[in-house]
Amino acid sequence: MEQQEVEGLIKDLNTRTKSIEQKLPTLATTSDVREEAERTRRHFDVVAADMKDSIKVIADGHKALGDRISNLGRDIRSVLDNHERRITNLEASKRKRRQRSGRN
Repeated sequence: MEQQEVEGLIKDLNTRTKSIEQKLPTLATTSDVREEAERTRRHFDVVAADMKDSIKVIADGHKALGDRISNLGRDIRSVLDNHERRITNLEASKRKRRQRSGRN
């Protein structure tokens, strides 16, 4: 390899080294990465706690609605049973009247 080629390679290497030296201060250090990871963890913990609270509110509402629907179902069943008894009694009374009127 000729002297000129070697000098060209060295010059190119110096240029690339200077470029790297300029970029190095802008890169994150291990300490920077650790600090950012800790901030991220704290933020995630806050978000997770908020989500947990929101989910609990939704679950409580869901349970309350379920209880209300169950109570309404029992009330409707009670009304229907009452109506069924009344209809049965009316039908029995009607049969008795027909039987009496048929005998006369």
